Amino acid sequence: MENFTFKLNEADGPGGSALASQIATPEGGLYFDNQIRRYLKAAVRRNDTKARNNRTLASVLQEWTEVGYLKGQVSSIANRAGMSTATLYRDFPDKSFLFRQALIFGQAILIEAVSTYPKHPNPIRDLTGMLCNHAETLAHPAPQQMLLAQRLMLLEPDLQSAVSAIAAENHEKLKQVWYAKIQALVDSGWIKLDHIEWQRCRLVGALEARTFGWFMMGHAPRSPAISWEHDAHQVVQDFFRLYATEKFEEHRRLYNWDWGLP
Repeated sequence: MENFTFKLNEADGPGGSALASQIATPEGGLYFDNQIRRYLKAAVRRNDTKARNNRTLASVLQEWTEVGYLKGQVSSIANRAGMSTATLYRDFPDKSFLFRQALIFGQAILIEAVSTYPKHPNPIRDLTGMLCNHAETLAHPAPQQMLLAQRLMLLEPDLQSAVSAIAAENHEKLKQVWYAKIQALVDSGWIKLDHIEWQRCRLVGALEARTFGWFMMGHAPRSPAISWEHDAHQVVQDFFRLYATEKFEEHRRLYNWDWGLP
């Protein structure tokens, strides 16, 4: 594939210029936090056990974000949830069970967060938006602290088996989100299918290492040199260089899809 010119001209084709304006990420990686706040603020009726439990589990995630897993206290979590410790223990009989359920709850929110981004008909912009959202989500303290809690729970013998199963199940769900995106690009004729796990790793591997991986190695939060959008765009450009079909190339030339960033 030849080198691309770095210009931004509008076109009448599907999606117009590939990056005619900044990629609009949904909440700058804040979806996870905003969902926690939504559950904490939701009205809870006396007999609404599900809503009460959701508030409690959101309180656990908030506690982990603010003080960390090791310093998390059931009394503080109950206070965040607006209930007594005795009331909390009626729904969650012990701390280990509470934390396992919070992990399941938080992992579901994480998968929602990664999957929620503004869709775009242009495959360059769409994939860049999804990948940028993925990076910004994993760079945020709330999901980072939840995943750190998961890793610490894996070190506890009485939790190891259950938490390992939770981690494996949700890792697979997160992989399926990307498999579905890659398959959709294949089905639309934009890319060629190779080994789908290799293709997923080419998309998310580097950015996961720079966000969550960097955090888990004990480093201070890493900020990208320019932006997560810019980093995501570079990954997407390389991805299409490897896997683009003739259909993609025809549309890129016809509608002047280019690779420049504003």
